Amino acid sequence: MVLQVVREDVQAAYDYFAARGPGGGDRLLERYFSTTDRIALNPEAFPVKFDDYRRALVPQSHLAVYYFVESVRSVVVAVIDARRHPRLIRDLIRNRR
Repeated sequence: MVLQVVREDVQAAYDYFAARGPGGGDRLLERYFSTTDRIALNPEAFPVKFDDYRRALVPQSHLAVYYFVESVRSVVVAVIDARRHPRLIRDLIRNRR
């Protein structure tokens, strides 16, 4: 499951990578969906970063997918620049639940 605000995160990332060169946004989406597919297949494979939130890094980008696991699904709460200060990331994600 993906929250509406996450769609906005992904759109902002797409726009950023698309502006960097032809096909950049599309390549980002491929890597993002590959990452979310890996989360769906084995959500416990990625490390817990704080509370019960896990983080999966999107390959060849500075983005991280933060999510938590429920009994029958994983819920993505943010796609965010992993270079941001950890406290800012934690506060943003906690406010989205």
